[in-house]
Amino acid sequence: MNKKILFLRASTGWKDPSPPMAFAYLGRIAKDLGFEVLVENLNAQYNTKTVNDIIELIKKEKPDIVGISIFTNYSRDSYDLIKKIKPYCNLIIAGGPHVTIYPEETIEQGADVSFVGEAEGTFANFLKAIISKKKLHNVKGIVYKERGKIKKNPPAEPIDLDKLPLPDKEIFRKEDYMKSKEEINNFGGILSSRGCPGRCAYCFHSLFGRCFRYRSAKSVFNEIKYLHEKYRITHINFIDDAFTINKKRLMDLCDMLIKAKLPIEWVCATRIDFLDRDIIFKMKEAGCVMVSLGIESCIPNTLIKMGKTTNPEWYIQQSKNVLKWCYEAKIRAGINILTGFPWDTKEDIKKIQKYVKKISRYVTQDFCGGILQPMPETDIYEKYAKEYDFEKWWLYKKNIFEKDYHPFFMLYYHPFWEQLNNNFFNLNKDVFDEIDKLYKMMGQWNLKIISKRRFKNPIIHFGIYHGLLILSKMSLVLYGISPVIEEKIMGPLAEYSYRFKYKK
Repeated sequence: MNKKILFLRASTGWKDPSPPMAFAYLGRIAKDLGFEVLVENLNAQYNTKTVNDIIELIKKEKPDIVGISIFTNYSRDSYDLIKKIKPYCNLIIAGGPHVTIYPEETIEQGADVSFVGEAEGTFANFLKAIISKKKLHNVKGIVYKERGKIKKNPPAEPIDLDKLPLPDKEIFRKEDYMKSKEEINNFGGILSSRGCPGRCAYCFHSLFGRCFRYRSAKSVFNEIKYLHEKYRITHINFIDDAFTINKKRLMDLCDMLIKAKLPIEWVCATRIDFLDRDIIFKMKEAGCVMVSLGIESCIPNTLIKMGKTTNPEWYIQQSKNVLKWCYEAKIRAGINILTGFPWDTKEDIKKIQKYVKKISRYVTQDFCGGILQPMPETDIYEKYAKEYDFEKWWLYKKNIFEKDYHPFFMLYYHPFWEQLNNNFFNLNKDVFDEIDKLYKMMGQWNLKIISKRRFKNPIIHFGIYHGLLILSKMSLVLYGISPVIEEKIMGPLAEYSYRFKYKK
């Protein structure tokens, strides 16, 4: 055999500024077993390859294995890619959150092997079986078809994260993610923990098992040091679901960073119930410049029903405190706001609008979040799928956009327009319109923040802000007239603006 593997990610219309961490881990494992590793992330921000290019690549390179990562929102894009390349492939494997939930579906859609849960614990054993041409029945954590029947092997054991190798970022083409020297920081992603102790009703918990596990502070520090020394990376993005869960580990890591005096800044995401003033100021001293906070709502009933807290009064006060502490520490705060629940009322959304206006002075990164999308195996999906007739929506729901292109106004002004118009819960017009107004309000604030951060001169950032706002509103009007006209006029500007938006 050639001992060659190709990792693929389908194009979805939303560009990836950073390379997929899963490929970096699996690529390291494959290389250690003597495989040549190729990667084609059609979602990478500067990758311009088409599916036909991938087919020609497969014909030329003849990889023994083609691996595809699949997420629920874009599973159809991945399935379409599998079907188009399958005639030219020896073996197609698939992994990711959606595959973990629906491994049999993935087989039915054309994959030969589905990886359930954390693939790293299974991948080496799988590759060894392929190399030695052994049967797969002893490889834990996979589902596959044998003699026309689907076989499901026992699950793999949870991984000791400190025993994972360093993710290999050499497998990625730098030109897919960077056009300027500072964009090397796009390679600064680190996964320091897996899972989350929260049990939010809208969140899928089973990819990493129903437990929170974390790497040691020393292991994380060593990876930061390695990325800085090897690539001169100065900006680290912790991609954990909730980075600050373990206070002792966080404090130990901060002490190591402070002592080392590395020229490193870093960002993370977390829950507001795992922060306090001491932690926030310690993070600042250690180089933290931004934290994304999963506040989600200020409506007590929603906070309880979404599973965020059982004490909404404390939670709302804690959110206020955390925002104030971040502001005092000069750590930029990004805020997640989630709406679109089946119980949302017009009055609820108006209260959130007032809340957003009230806290906006403390929101120095951006408002984010989104409109509720019912992900499989979440409490929301299980409770409402039949009532609202969206069971397995990812297989049949018509895409709002026929092409990969997303209109310019979604870049800054209304990034959740597509989610809102999916309208899974048949929101009445009053609620729909108020949510639409809310996210435009947040988008306008985001435009102001990003313009101010990019340009220190007040006259310039004032002009950039108003220019982007006018262009966004023009894009929205043009799209209402004709999506084709909007793309023709705004498409080139959208491509350039993407780089502007995601500059660190």
